[in-house]
Amino acid sequence: MKIAAITAYGGPEVLTIGDVPTPVPGPGEALVAVVASTINPVDVKTRMPGTPQQVGSLPAVLGWDIAGIVITAPSGSGWAPGDRVIAMHPPTPDGAGSWQQYAAIPAARLAPAPESVDLLTAATLPLAGLTADQALARLDVREHERLLVTGAGGGVGGMAVQLAAARGIKTAGLVSRPEHEPAVLALGAASAHSNPVTAGEFNAIFDTAGIFEHPHLLREGGRLITVSDDTIPEGVNQRAAGADHNYVQHDPRRLRELAGLVDAGKLVLRVAESYPLSRIEHAHRRAEAGGMLGKVALSL
Repeated sequence: MKIAAITAYGGPEVLTIGDVPTPVPGPGEALVAVVASTINPVDVKTRMPGTPQQVGSLPAVLGWDIAGIVITAPSGSGWAPGDRVIAMHPPTPDGAGSWQQYAAIPAARLAPAPESVDLLTAATLPLAGLTADQALARLDVREHERLLVTGAGGGVGGMAVQLAAARGIKTAGLVSRPEHEPAVLALGAASAHSNPVTAGEFNAIFDTAGIFEHPHLLREGGRLITVSDDTIPEGVNQRAAGADHNYVQHDPRRLRELAGLVDAGKLVLRVAESYPLSRIEHAHRRAEAGGMLGKVALSL
């Protein structure tokens, strides 16, 4: 099978297309033909030298999202050959990951793919959807409070805006450029801002893009959750009743529910650009440049 692996830490040029044997599922695992995956910021960070995200061994296949078709599944797992599935499938210590044509995945971590979208689009849901959902749960924003989502046009930020709006939370989106403001409003934000200086103050902030240089955005006694690996500055900690990093957890039950929201028309999945696996280096360069409304998807 074809894989896209990093052979060293460095720029996009360290990504290599190779051939390896198809994995043999272990006890409790399903074999999934991977139709699509994505490139997330964590993948770019993992590829780079000197970041906290490091792989167990090289070469290593990266990627956290899978959408595909079940080939084989354990008896009694509830899955059958031909089922369309999605999963959050981070890189494993043995060098396997999501950017490969077949993946052996614990059957308990699979969820049904949304029926209303193709698998390329469905691949944008697992990591971004669970990250946004779990961060919002931790922030526990009340009806009278204001929430700010930074990087609101991106994959995780856009999910958070939609999920918060669906719960009736008054949500503002912070974006990097004025032309992205209408797209964030269309996702359900009450307001959109490209200038952090004039955005106001907020009871809670879900930070997907970095606002540490603008601590005034957080009200005294407010709460902040960030996906950044950077140390939370003292200026933010002093203002906050709580400020912490968010590390996503597997939750196939909730992933199934999020897929249901997609089919109900309550959660929109957005592919900003898509590339075949053979163009993984180019896809990484595009993802690293940022500034997109949605995610970079890979077809396998």
